[in-house]
Amino acid sequence: MDRQGFSFLVCADPELIRDRVDELLEGRGFATRVFWGDEDLTDRYWQTLTVPSMMGPPNAVILRRAQEQPDEFWGRIEPLLAMARPSVWPIFCLEAEWDKGKPKTAKAVTKGKYWAAAQKRGWIWEHPGLSRSNIGQELDRFAARHGLTFAPGVKKTLAESLPLATIALRNELEKILLLAGGAKTIQPEHLTVLGSEDPFDLFSFLRSLQSPQGRRQAWDRLMNDPAMASGDMVFPVSSLMLREARMLWQLLHGEEAKVQLYPSLKAEKANLAKRLGPVRISRFWDLVLKADTDIKTGRLRPAQVMENLVKDAARLW
Repeated sequence: MDRQGFSFLVCADPELIRDRVDELLEGRGFATRVFWGDEDLTDRYWQTLTVPSMMGPPNAVILRRAQEQPDEFWGRIEPLLAMARPSVWPIFCLEAEWDKGKPKTAKAVTKGKYWAAAQKRGWIWEHPGLSRSNIGQELDRFAARHGLTFAPGVKKTLAESLPLATIALRNELEKILLLAGGAKTIQPEHLTVLGSEDPFDLFSFLRSLQSPQGRRQAWDRLMNDPAMASGDMVFPVSSLMLREARMLWQLLHGEEAKVQLYPSLKAEKANLAKRLGPVRISRFWDLVLKADTDIKTGRLRPAQVMENLVKDAARLW
């Protein structure tokens, strides 16, 4: 595959984004330089993007969450992408949630000449994320990677029960692999390690923090669940925490029509919103911002940030 002049990766699943970056760069000798689009970009980003590397390897300049950049950014980027630079590979990751199976790419991005050029050359990669209809492909890749087969009915069970976030799904599959030992066929009894609780049911997790017993259980899960203990879940959890806080805020301020939930669950969340009140609900934004800053500045490791995030969230009850 010829090297792309620049690349757009359109997918809401951060693990699939990382997979695609690795696939593009494999064996090409590029050093990865990662920046974050939900922060103010410093001069270092523009320098890395425009100044060729004279001494070291060429740079793949990766902008994660690029959809968070303002319209002015895309106007500024257009003339830079018109220049062919073998030692710089700009990669833009557009990680917004899709709507009805289609990407929600801002007009400020798609109206640029570079977007049309990327479409013509096949430099845009789009993936809707995992769903019940395509999860089987991930299971097939897992089996091929480890030289495994599935006993009758096992793949169907996995496809119907595994979480639809790639990092969580892979953590569950690693548990199965560990239990299977040297066996080359995944049997129904190997599925006993699968947790019955969806690791992304954040409302249940937050609800458990309301009682001393629940807090102990949440803490036990934090220490013993590999994805939680390693910090791998910190960005998915913080993102869902913001979504949860936004719903609670809307319910508290009479915007029930904007919250699409089953009536019983909506009523439960409305009661919680009243009990927490505006001050404590707004604290969720502070906690997530602090977690984001601690990771991106390197002040704390993801596992430490995950621990602090749960600890601080527990104090809000």
